[in-house]
Amino acid sequence: MGKGGQLKLAQECRSLRIRPWQSKVEGVQIWDPLKEHQLLLLRRIGDGDDLSGPDGLDQRHSARALQTRRLVDISRRGGVWRAQITDAGRFYLDNGIHPDHPDRLSPGRATPRQRTRTAITSNRSGSASSRSPAGGGATSADSPQPPTTATVEQAWLLVERLRAEGGTVRVESPDSEERALYRRVIHAAKQHGLVPAGFHLKHTGRAAGDLIIRLSSDDDPNDRDWNRIRLNTRRVTTDPGLVFAALEKNPAGLEVTKESVPRALDLIRGLAAKARRRSHRVGVNTKTKNPSVYLQVDKTRRRVRLIEEYDEIPHVPIEQEARQLRRNRWMMLLKTDRVASGRLRLEIARAGWDKKDSWADDKRTLLEKRLPRIIRDVEAGIAADEEAKRAAQRAHDEYVAEQERKRADERRRWQAALDEARPQAVELLRKKEFRRAYDSWISANEIRAFCDALEVAGSDRPDELDNRARWIGWARAAAARLDPTCGDGALAGIDFDIEPKPDDLRPFIGDWSPHQPHREYRSERDQQAIDATRLQADAWHHGMRGRPSWWRK
Repeated sequence: MGKGGQLKLAQECRSLRIRPWQSKVEGVQIWDPLKEHQLLLLRRIGDGDDLSGPDGLDQRHSARALQTRRLVDISRRGGVWRAQITDAGRFYLDNGIHPDHPDRLSPGRATPRQRTRTAITSNRSGSASSRSPAGGGATSADSPQPPTTATVEQAWLLVERLRAEGGTVRVESPDSEERALYRRVIHAAKQHGLVPAGFHLKHTGRAAGDLIIRLSSDDDPNDRDWNRIRLNTRRVTTDPGLVFAALEKNPAGLEVTKESVPRALDLIRGLAAKARRRSHRVGVNTKTKNPSVYLQVDKTRRRVRLIEEYDEIPHVPIEQEARQLRRNRWMMLLKTDRVASGRLRLEIARAGWDKKDSWADDKRTLLEKRLPRIIRDVEAGIAADEEAKRAAQRAHDEYVAEQERKRADERRRWQAALDEARPQAVELLRKKEFRRAYDSWISANEIRAFCDALEVAGSDRPDELDNRARWIGWARAAAARLDPTCGDGALAGIDFDIEPKPDDLRPFIGDWSPHQPHREYRSERDQQAIDATRLQADAWHHGMRGRPSWWRK
């Protein structure tokens, strides 16, 4: 390498912040397997695309990463950015391994691609041998050939990616070469039986728009969701060709006059180009009456409006208006007229209702000169919206946690009140049951005493004697039913450990509800009834024989 070449290599290394002899970049070995998008980009460069065109701007950063692994050479001769595949890059495409990989340098060790081929071949030979007759060692003549190309390996990676990402992969607006490569990969997956059993591959966006690939189950014949995805893909797209074709066909979505339409379209093109340089997209939604433009940053979409401003100038009455004004002196004319100024205002929505960022032409600078700043402002706005969303979520979580804490504390105090009231309620119920039994016993004895007095009373008339005996028999049976010392209503048959019901706890729990952990409203009459119950519980007495009961006072 000459002195000029060494100087160029040193400059490239300084720009990449590495040393020429480094074999490890930011924790990644140069022979580590490429990621899927890097492999696709390497194949794209190997097919002759030097990324010098506008559609290669967003791929140049990845190309730099390939250069650090010595798979790609990058030059800027004549001020033109060009990428060219190296011999090491072609070796990687042919063998699936970096030429400096230790597995390649160690004798007798298979490369990753050879191991993948061996695994797939063994699976196929195993399934074929299971179909062959016992003792037969030959496979079926019509069995698929084992995968031997890089496309088949990419098909296997695609199926693995589909399984890892929930069955759907979206590739936003791929170029024609990448789209064709995906078609070949999908065909290889079907041809070589890489699709899992019970599933099949679907894809939309064969020629234009976003490319969507789905791993669908054979057990779900309903295509309603897939049809919705296909229609939305065609009507909501970030494909530059489809975007500007839709806007040129129907520019009514651009809120400008006919004379300003060409400049508005150029401004949208410039915005799209600046966005792509920062890995963003400008898309269009044709599901609305007029195509509407949006800017997509990662997965966030923001509505874009381009509006022409109007000037207010004094209204000069025309001849017809002057004639009408002379006939009708009370007629009111407009004082000003709105005239299109040619100045444009760009509005990009923010998160929240009726929030937006706005930029407009001024006397010193047009919007075209401010597009890079606009993209950065949008990025900052989205970051601020995301931070505000996270802050709002944190505040909401804190509020929910505080409410849960208050409810838990309220439930704890309610449960404590119930636990404290339960023994008092049990004691009140025991008093009620005992008093009822005691009063019944007093009543039964008094009835029997009365029956004894009736029997002593004399009478000589036979009809009265018979009638009195019937009354006495009926009264003694009633006394037997009232007596709690015998029969079915005996006090011994009532459980001493009475379980109070929720309403039995109400007199002892203040203003708590006995059913739920919250306070309840009580009218004055309700409170009087509760106070009477508590008084009854506190002032009861058993009423000795010969003394009136408390309720007879």
